[in-house]
Amino acid sequence: MRRIKKFVKATAALFTSLAFVSPAVVHADAPVDGAGSTWSQIAVDQWRADVARQGLVINFQGVGSTAGRASYYQSQVDFAVSEIPFQAALIDRNGDVAADETASAAGRPYAYLPIVAGGTAFMYNLKASGQKITDLQLSPTTLGKIFSGQVVMWNDAAIVADNPQRVMPATRIKPVIRSDGSGTSAQFTAFLENQASASWNYLCQQANLGSGCAPTSLYPDFPNSGFAAQQYSDGVANYVAAPYNEGAITYVEYGYAKERGFPVASVKNASGAYTQPVAINVTVALLGARINSDGTQVLNGVYTNRDARAYPVSSYSYMIVPTSEASPFSADKGATLSDFIFYFLCAGQQKAEQLGYAPLPKNLVEYGFSAAAKIPGANAAPAIKSCANPTITGDFLVTKTAPTIPGATTVPGTPTVPGATTVPGTPTVPGTDTGTDTGTEIDTGTGTDTGTGTGTNTGTGADTGTGTDASGIPTPGVAVATSVVIEESDSGTSAFVYLLIMAAILAIVLLPPIVAARLRPSVKI
Repeated sequence: MRRIKKFVKATAALFTSLAFVSPAVVHADAPVDGAGSTWSQIAVDQWRADVARQGLVINFQGVGSTAGRASYYQSQVDFAVSEIPFQAALIDRNGDVAADETASAAGRPYAYLPIVAGGTAFMYNLKASGQKITDLQLSPTTLGKIFSGQVVMWNDAAIVADNPQRVMPATRIKPVIRSDGSGTSAQFTAFLENQASASWNYLCQQANLGSGCAPTSLYPDFPNSGFAAQQYSDGVANYVAAPYNEGAITYVEYGYAKERGFPVASVKNASGAYTQPVAINVTVALLGARINSDGTQVLNGVYTNRDARAYPVSSYSYMIVPTSEASPFSADKGATLSDFIFYFLCAGQQKAEQLGYAPLPKNLVEYGFSAAAKIPGANAAPAIKSCANPTITGDFLVTKTAPTIPGATTVPGTPTVPGATTVPGTPTVPGTDTGTDTGTEIDTGTGTDTGTGTGTNTGTGADTGTGTDASGIPTPGVAVATSVVIEESDSGTSAFVYLLIMAAILAIVLLPPIVAARLRPSVKI
């Protein structure tokens, strides 16, 4: 009898202990607040949802990179996310200097930390004979003409030359640009300046910014341009996706097009191949990037990367993190922020490709670890060999054969390049990089390579719905995200553990009475 009672007590104790055991550590660290890039927001929102299961509270407002940087140096948030670093001369729509972000941020020390790589895609809504076109091809020169208002019809000769595989419809083009200060605009205008300089100069002149104006976070516009200006990445993507906006095209992070099931144009790279912004093509392209000693990027080598798979409008975004406890930051927040960083640099990168991004390579992960160590109160980084980033575990290698891209075609008589299309007369260049490089170059010197490849940020303007402060710098508002959260499959608390916990709780409640009833002596009458 005593043995049975001991067994019951031991069993109950075991189930009780199991009920509180989980492979995911439950944190009670201080919540942290961030703001900034909508280009990165799909990934950031996914990671926030992931770590929330572990007790980490990460708040984020997607208000655009310019407003996010302003929120940081105005001490309104703990961290910011941006595609470009702080700008020494932030220019408004009139060409005037609105702020010196670098000087403003000097009062709150910071470090740049890579978040995720991705491709700026050209999402479009176009039909021919009632059927959706899914194989659109555009060269950098043609993109420049479209987004400067020089080409206004989809059957223009420049577009027809890029698309010998089909008859283009006589539909008017509706270029959709960002109305707010945007890192996406800064990246795209830097690409135009480098790869479509004639069209870029035309656009600068039309917008009264002078010939050869610098790349800008505020996309240039002018009267009767035909442009539709929308706020945030969600805004431009939703505008293009609307059934009544046939002929529309915009520049936006690839994940937004994937969410909505809309095609994106294949863009011609330096080898003559037309490629899509899928993960492998972005990663290959970024092998041409130069990384400065402060973690910022120079993208000229990406634009001219001659690997046939390279997607030329590729980049990665930064998190701007504090390196002091200046208000509102604290060491307690540092513990939360560092745990979030270690998650998204490692296991979080497993979801990058599903979300429309590309995982960061090992060298950028290691740089991220070193930057995180500067955060007050930061926890120790995991060993790099235990980091579950797919570029480190070997699940994602640029030397693997790139997948065939849905919606892309190869013109007969030209070599087949996985993940790319080639127009007749533009053969694959012999001796190009075949993807065997293992990382991007790290520039550790202090020479002249101090730029980001995006030039001077030439505009903030007034963000629609966010308002401006006295200096004309956007102040944060609240963005509505439409991110699709992917359920955890191999990190955090698994469904099996939850079932085990539920079974344990039921056993604790039900087992003792059942056993006690069986052991109770029968009373005969």
